Amino acid sequence: MVYNCDKIQDGGDMNGKVDEIDKKILSELRDNCKIPIKELSKMLKIHPNTLLLRIRKLENEKVIKKYQAEVSYSKIGHEIQVVVMIKVKKGRAGDADQIKDISNLPQVESLYAVTGTYDVVAKVIVKDRNELLKVLQQIHENEIVTKTNTHMILYTYKYPSEFNPLKDGESSLKKKK
Repeated sequence: MVYNCDKIQDGGDMNGKVDEIDKKILSELRDNCKIPIKELSKMLKIHPNTLLLRIRKLENEKVIKKYQAEVSYSKIGHEIQVVVMIKVKKGRAGDADQIKDISNLPQVESLYAVTGTYDVVAKVIVKDRNELLKVLQQIHENEIVTKTNTHMILYTYKYPSEFNPLKDGESSLKKKK
């Protein structure tokens, strides 16, 4: 099991008041939110009490939204992952109430309103093809859904937990040149 920390992407309610120390804290917590405070304070050269106060501030301001476990679903029998592209009736993609039936399906890991040919994208994780068929039927039962296109995920090359824009250093693309 890998632990990660989700953060608000736009900086939250702090109106740009996240300084370089906060960014270093967030970067380390993003990689390992179970790191002991003493160890993190030594790494960042910050007194443990100061570190705790800063973390609490980041939590209170909703910059740190929550701490959670990243589960390997394939190890517990959820073998199939798909991306479902969903076309909805014109002008309805941004209507959260209309999409609520889909977002409430337990097999839907994430759901996004997007631009392009399709209006909504869902990542779905299921145990088997029969469960996938049931989920797709449930998606089609929503009155605003007009069409879907399903893509099976064969390999994952990068996981969301590996995304950390706060890390120092050049991107791997620059390093390869």
